[in-house]
Amino acid sequence: MRFGAVIVAAGMSKRMNDFKQLMKIGDMTFADRVITNFQRAGIQDIAIVTGYRGEELEKSLKGSGVVFLRNDHYETTRMFDSACIGFSYLKDRCDAVFFCPVDVPFFTDETVKAEMNRAESADIIVPYCHARPGHPILLSQRAVEYVLQYTGERGMRGAYESFGQTGVGRVLQISVDDDGAVMDADTKEDYQNLLDLHNARLMRPDIRVRLCNSKPFFGPGTVNLLRQIASTGSVREACEKCGISYSKGWTIIHDCENELGYRIVERQPGGKYGGKAVISKHGGKLILLYEQLEREMNEVVQKKFDEIFLHGDWLKKSNLQGDMGDT
Repeated sequence: MRFGAVIVAAGMSKRMNDFKQLMKIGDMTFADRVITNFQRAGIQDIAIVTGYRGEELEKSLKGSGVVFLRNDHYETTRMFDSACIGFSYLKDRCDAVFFCPVDVPFFTDETVKAEMNRAESADIIVPYCHARPGHPILLSQRAVEYVLQYTGERGMRGAYESFGQTGVGRVLQISVDDDGAVMDADTKEDYQNLLDLHNARLMRPDIRVRLCNSKPFFGPGTVNLLRQIASTGSVREACEKCGISYSKGWTIIHDCENELGYRIVERQPGGKYGGKAVISKHGGKLILLYEQLEREMNEVVQKKFDEIFLHGDWLKKSNLQGDMGDT
């Protein structure tokens, strides 16, 4: 199955009285963390729906390998409407799509993987921790289509509960040992709770693979650009989705082709929007091999991290504090 994710980040954060999308926990913003959590689980198709201060947020996330979608009516619409913008974009590209608000930044990739492992058994999967529903929620194509037509109340929760009551598909609740899945941040107090959770958690490895020849030429940003070209048939539109300029997009493509010695994008020049573009056979194969390498490298690195850093629980906060006190 091919999985995607919709991250809703269009709101004005009125209760927080701050722009929480870019508030930091440690050295990462809320938006960075949600994206990274999905990517660690192997999710490649990630769309983030922006609105309030959208250009600022998109600029901060350039190079993260996500697609930007804009809710221009964020002041008068609900979070559910932003979610539907993301679902509309991904519904024909993925077999199942995760949904998560940007203010739930601490769910783990283990929770994401647990839902992926059960994807064949239900149309909607909701993680529960301490008997509370959380995020991200996983929806099948059939469930996504239902949500896009839903006109009832209570937003996403109302939609998936209504779906379960129709008898058309199954809604599955799975238990996860993940406090972060049920912790959002609407207020400063919520934010402090997230900081406390962050400080109590162990650090984790984060590997981004780049291919090099005479210089680095192929990485997550290049893959995202190529996959957008494949889905849109347009380099210009793909660049817009990736938040980069048209000239920058062609520079990336040309640099990559020069290093490889073959074309990865076949183009037909002309027309108002720069002609039609498709990924070459070699380019498509390269993407698949790269994604396999990145996935397997992250699995190896996670295993070695556990062996080296977690042995004897030496990284626990109490131990670190004790070591610092001896200096």
